[in-house]
Formats: sequence, structure tokens, C-alpha cells
Amino acid sequence: MKEQQPRISDAETREMQHYLLDILTAIDRVCKTHHLNYYLIAGTMLGAVRHKGFVPWDDDADVALPREDYDKLIAHANEWLPPHLELVSGVQNPYYPYAFARIQNKNTTYILRRCFNFVGGLPVDVFPLDGMTRNPVARYIHYKRYDVLIRLMYFAQRDPYKHGRGISCLFIKMCHKLLSQSWLHRRLDALQRQYSIEKTGLVSDHDNKPERGIQPREVYGKPTPVCFEGHTFMGVERPDSYLRYCYGDYMTPPKQMPPQNFRYLDMKQPYEEYIKEHPIKN
Repeated sequence: MKEQQPRISDAETREMQHYLLDILTAIDRVCKTHHLNYYLIAGTMLGAVRHKGFVPWDDDADVALPREDYDKLIAHANEWLPPHLELVSGVQNPYYPYAFARIQNKNTTYILRRCFNFVGGLPVDVFPLDGMTRNPVARYIHYKRYDVLIRLMYFAQRDPYKHGRGISCLFIKMCHKLLSQSWLHRRLDALQRQYSIEKTGLVSDHDNKPERGIQPREVYGKPTPVCFEGHTFMGVERPDSYLRYCYGDYMTPPKQMPPQNFRYLDMKQPYEEYIKEHPIKN
């Protein structure tokens, strides 16, 4: 498996963003054609408000759909998307290492920064939006269970030799043998569905920590048009409330750039070709 690449140049970042924009455009088209609600979220929503497009150094993009619409997208996206794109999740591939889906470009190769044995294409992350209890004790237990399952999925997929050979290596190998990927995906999916938005009035993006991943339903509201790189996509209804809750003073850029989200990227080689040249165990 390739080692971590140096940070890509501004020109390469911009080229990468053009690929991501193509995926976002396809998602928007599919959702509008099939009457699915979606939102730009996280740094992509931030970029829409602060930059009218990508945050200049962003190397990813994020959208989210309410659970019912998310399920429809998971079931049918690969019928609806153009041929060069595909959706991947734990439903399509049990070795996919996340509790949310991705729509990826099949003509590229993208390897996550974390040491998983998973190779795919350059993706846009697609998250489900579920409800969340208002009871603080029940919420604490819910997120503790979620964290345990996420950690087990990490152990079940992590490169056992990431930290060399020794006791930790044996523990990871044991997790590989004993933990079923399909079971972990089913348990994570069921846990995320535990509460409904309609009954609780709260929206949870489980990929975020509770202190910034739970917001009132009214903040998301009705998907609202927002300008992004010259296109009109759908954002949250109350972007200021959403972004202040997530980022605080969101109009002030950070002093340091975050690490890039991948350790290997090739925008010209299909990932299936890469896998043939670099076979992986899974």
C-alpha cells in the first residue's frame, strides 16, 4: 500500500475540486429527479457561505439526506448515477470502513488517510440524518455504544502492522478474525436509526461529536438553494445558526490548514486497475 503523499499543490487541489464538483452536480441532479431532499453540510456548507464554493484548501465534500431519502439513494443510486460514478457503503461492500456512504469516481484512485485495506475512487461523503433523544442519559449511552462500534470497525479493518509487530499487532489480527464486518455495519445502522426526527425534533449527524452534530430540526429545515462554484445546490435553511453551532466564528478562516484526508490520490488511474497492480487481502 502506498505511503502518505506530500500535500498536493494548490493547482492539484483545484483539479481535485473539479472532480468533486462533478459528483455534487450528479447528486443534485439525481435527488431532484427522484424527489429526494439533501443538504450540503459541514465544510461544504461553510464553503458555500464563506467562499461561494469550496474552501480553497478543501479536498473533500459532504452532503446529507434525511433517513428515508438516504435509504432510497442507497438502494437505487447505482441505477441513477452516470456510468463513471458509483455509490459504495456497507450495504454494497462489507469491507467499506465507514458508517455512511460515499459516491465515488470510478476512474480515479483514492486511499484513505487511515490505515484501512480499502481502495476506492475520489469520493463525496453522503451521510444519513436521524433523530436524537432529548434525554441526556439516554443520549450519553447511545453515543457510547456508537463509539464502541466505530472503534471495533476500525480495529477490524486497520493494518495490523501500523505500529509494528507485537501485542497490539496480535490484538488487531484477532479482531480481523473474530469481528464480522457485515454484523458491525448492521449494528451501526440500527443504532443510528434508533430515534426519529419527527418524534424528537432533533437532527443528528452521527459522524460529528454530539456537541456539534445535534441540531434542532428547524435549523436544517427545508432544503434551501445556495450558490456553490457557479451552481445552485441545496443547503440548510438556517445556515448562520448551523455554522455557528458547528464552527463558532465561521467567517474567520483557521490559521492552520487541516491535514489532507487521503494518503494516496491518482486522478487518472481507475481504482480497479490500481487494485490489480497492488492486490489487497480483502
